[in-house]
Amino acid sequence: MQQDAHHQVDTGHGRVIPFRANRCARIARSLCSRPEIFVVSSEGDMYLYHRLGRALAASSCLILLVTSKADPAPGVARSITVSEGTNLGATVSPDRKTIILDLQTALWALPFEGGAARRLTEPELEASRPDFSPTGSLIAFQSFSGGTFHIWVMKPDGSGRRELTEGHGDDRDPRVSPDGARIAFSSDRAMKGNYDIWTVEVATGKLAQWTSDPSDEYEPAWSPDGMEIAYVSGAGAIGHAVLAAKAGGQPRVIIEAPDGSKVNAPSWSPDGKQIAYVQTTANKLRLLISGKQVGSAEDVFPFPAVWLSATRILYTGNGKIWKTQLATNTTENVPFKAAFAVNRAAYKRNVPDFDTTAPRTAKGILAPALSPDGKRIVFEALNQLWLMEIGGEATPLTNDGYYKQTPVWSPDGKRIAYSSDKNGTANVYILDLATQAEKRVTNLHEAAALDPVWSPDGTQIAFQTQEGTVHIADLASGGSREVIRTTFEPGRPSWSKNGKVLSLAVLRAYTKRYREGTSLILTADLQSGKQVLTEPAPYKSITTRSIDGPIYSPDGTRMAYVMDDYLWVRPVDANGLPVSEARPINEEMTDAPSWSADGKRMLYLSAGTLRMIEADGKTPPVTVPVNLTWRRQERTKTIVVHAGTLWDGKGAAVQKEVDVTIVGRRIRKVEPHNEAAHRSAETVVDGSSLALLPGLWEAHNHRYGGQAASGDRAGRIWLAYGFTTLQSQGDAAYAQMEVKESFAAGARVGPRYFAAGEPIDGERQYYGHDHGATNEKELKLELERARALEYDNLKTYVRLPHKLQKIALDYAHNQLGIWAASHYGMPGLGFGMDGMTHVSATSRWGYSYTRSAGGATYDDIRQLFAATGEFLITTPFTASALYAEDPRIVEDARVSTLNTPWAQKTMVQARDRAVSTNQTTSLEGLQSEMETVLAVMRGGGTVALGTDSPLPSNAILNHLGLRAEVKYGLKPWEALQTVTLLPARAFGYEKDLGTVEPGKLADMILVAGNPLGDIRDTANVRHVIVDGRVYTIPEILAPFAHNPAR
Repeated sequence: MQQDAHHQVDTGHGRVIPFRANRCARIARSLCSRPEIFVVSSEGDMYLYHRLGRALAASSCLILLVTSKADPAPGVARSITVSEGTNLGATVSPDRKTIILDLQTALWALPFEGGAARRLTEPELEASRPDFSPTGSLIAFQSFSGGTFHIWVMKPDGSGRRELTEGHGDDRDPRVSPDGARIAFSSDRAMKGNYDIWTVEVATGKLAQWTSDPSDEYEPAWSPDGMEIAYVSGAGAIGHAVLAAKAGGQPRVIIEAPDGSKVNAPSWSPDGKQIAYVQTTANKLRLLISGKQVGSAEDVFPFPAVWLSATRILYTGNGKIWKTQLATNTTENVPFKAAFAVNRAAYKRNVPDFDTTAPRTAKGILAPALSPDGKRIVFEALNQLWLMEIGGEATPLTNDGYYKQTPVWSPDGKRIAYSSDKNGTANVYILDLATQAEKRVTNLHEAAALDPVWSPDGTQIAFQTQEGTVHIADLASGGSREVIRTTFEPGRPSWSKNGKVLSLAVLRAYTKRYREGTSLILTADLQSGKQVLTEPAPYKSITTRSIDGPIYSPDGTRMAYVMDDYLWVRPVDANGLPVSEARPINEEMTDAPSWSADGKRMLYLSAGTLRMIEADGKTPPVTVPVNLTWRRQERTKTIVVHAGTLWDGKGAAVQKEVDVTIVGRRIRKVEPHNEAAHRSAETVVDGSSLALLPGLWEAHNHRYGGQAASGDRAGRIWLAYGFTTLQSQGDAAYAQMEVKESFAAGARVGPRYFAAGEPIDGERQYYGHDHGATNEKELKLELERARALEYDNLKTYVRLPHKLQKIALDYAHNQLGIWAASHYGMPGLGFGMDGMTHVSATSRWGYSYTRSAGGATYDDIRQLFAATGEFLITTPFTASALYAEDPRIVEDARVSTLNTPWAQKTMVQARDRAVSTNQTTSLEGLQSEMETVLAVMRGGGTVALGTDSPLPSNAILNHLGLRAEVKYGLKPWEALQTVTLLPARAFGYEKDLGTVEPGKLADMILVAGNPLGDIRDTANVRHVIVDGRVYTIPEILAPFAHNPAR
């Protein structure tokens, strides 16, 4: 066949793909087992396989490397036209000639009767919630382009843009007054923990506060005479009522939400006698006027309806724009089409070397702590505690497979306290360095004791539980007491010099309406209980609450913490309270600082390197070498797995009586069963009565597989349920590297692990490990650390502006060769983002452009994901409703043994709720998500299954998610591909993982039953093979069999 010839191929989905052949090569018959022509994707390339004929030799098969002209593989630009919108908003010009659409993070102009929409704003402006002025000369909108929401105006053609508000507060929900002179909006700019209604003068920018009630007040709507503003009042995002008030006046109740419902988006009628509003009950969102439904849409979007007249109203819902005549309740659709430009630039994937056993530098260095004499360092790496003389070699202090964390020096430098799960759950231990004698300090079973910190006099140790509660253990009596109640993911405590105060980093959310806030310094007086919150600097956060301070200096005069990624030192008073301003002492990426006993030096991590600096910051930092390496485990054995049934992951077909030969860590052969092959193997795994499948993937994991509190149990529970790969979607970077290296080196038992760093967020954050970047300089530091630590992928988060997201994406692709994903569809879909980590999740708007509050997606999202090649991860939290169909799944010995007691309790409670309460709403939401999954996959898109673990559970919800996929439309083999082939393909590892084929890594599971007939059988795991290492279930359970969670 000629090179560069043009051809066409039918993909089997009713679409003919033209392609150009540009390379030919011979390949093994096993790669082309099907007789038809078919296309697969690998590492950004598309491959066409074609059997040359039955009469040819077994090895004869032609492979053509092709680039699709119809499907936008990397490097292809195209336009995609949609005719529906998910959470589409609309405002109408006063002359009734133009509709301005809020569609997929941009504003568009549309003729009033429908037609082609014209985009007015670029993605980086992040314009939304438009509202026409009464003269039609201006459009007000909110923009997030600067990292907080502010009110802007522009002309109807998109020109003349002007920002009216500024500052660190979020200004949202703009509505123009009837005279056009002012814009009402909701804002948290008063910084009192709630949203109020404000106004801004269009001409001057003068601000005025309209309401000041402690509740959250938002979504304003002017009365026709401009004297009152109606607004939603509620607790957080739950609108309990629509109130109306004059400026500074007493509000009156207009609408109250029924029990179990909430209200949004009020809009006055022209005569001021009625208000239209959206009422949400369960999964139904309806437009109501005076309690009566308007139209028949039951997925009305949460934006104000536009009164076209006293008898006619325009609104959006069910993916469309609607006009309804109120007298007859007759409704017509306003059709539209909008074209999205997609430009997915090609980039070269950096795929790990899975086979090398050469030494590698350990990058997962955790909790490095400088000894009181400043000569030694203790830290955790490769699942052990290590002691290192500065300038010398690191030597292990421990040697077991249990999880250990947070070693800390006693004040006299003779002992180390740390946390370990060696007796079932995480507890605090003290190790005497001279005698190696060990003492257990805490004896918790229903909670974990984490992050120990010695008191200055060495008589007490403070620690935290997995829920964030701080306790103090008395070493003489053995008792402990609670001193600080639970806060959300707090930092590690630090003692003041006098031992009377604890300080730690905590989250303070700006409001209850949105969860994000800043990480502040909490000081707690242990005698009075008085607590004081102090900002590290105005509107700033401690970089991460998990490891970045605050920590008191031993002399009691200062505290240190990381802010804006640099190390800062700040004076404190005699009571440990921060005073004056902090000052930076370095100019490099910093994490995990610790003091020397004399307070003159500080040790910290910077981009994978230990650094030491004088605490006055007058001299440059120096590197402290850590000569610690690890190796991937050697694999040389020949193993034959005899499978009664093999599903190789490539399609619907299964094979019977198959031998899979593993040599080292890779699959050598897949062939019909042959007893002779068994005799030559070093190990034979008898799966003659079992089904062999590719190992399963958890595509959306956090907290290093759940190990932060679960310890060694976490890696084991994933294996016990067949998960051979965990894909991180954002965690503490050094902890992830430690987990990845420990698993690969065999220092701890667990799946293959792909690591991202912390989610990169904006000025406001939520999780304790989030990193905020508010400008390009800070973002560059984050990305340079990603290079140094060798991330496998990058996660951008809720409040990172899209213009910074684009910079992060370009760096990930072109400098690191790794993929990037986020919580957002557009505009990332257009400029090359690799994936979205949920169908929808927390967003900065309070709603999502990828799924409605009713759980539905529409033509825009289904087309864009199917056509662009961006992967979608489904995280079906409501699959917990399916506990009712299999209540005993939580009683399985694997989960009851490998869950922690608190995780098991939570899981049983979820099961009991599913069994004892009506699950209709949850099941409807689950069905909606699965309909999206089905639509995207049927359109040719890529969907992987994840659960956001360990938030709901480890492993069990993944299996319920598989069952949900089948329950609502996927065939079992298609569902199984969402946890095998498709994540491997999506994340760039299809060459090595995802299917059972010669040449691929030996990640496989043997299960009892027939998963392709009954998807529930996928959970019946009997053997797990990871990287060529075979585990039995009893072997996995053994360390905790004596201490189950039940």
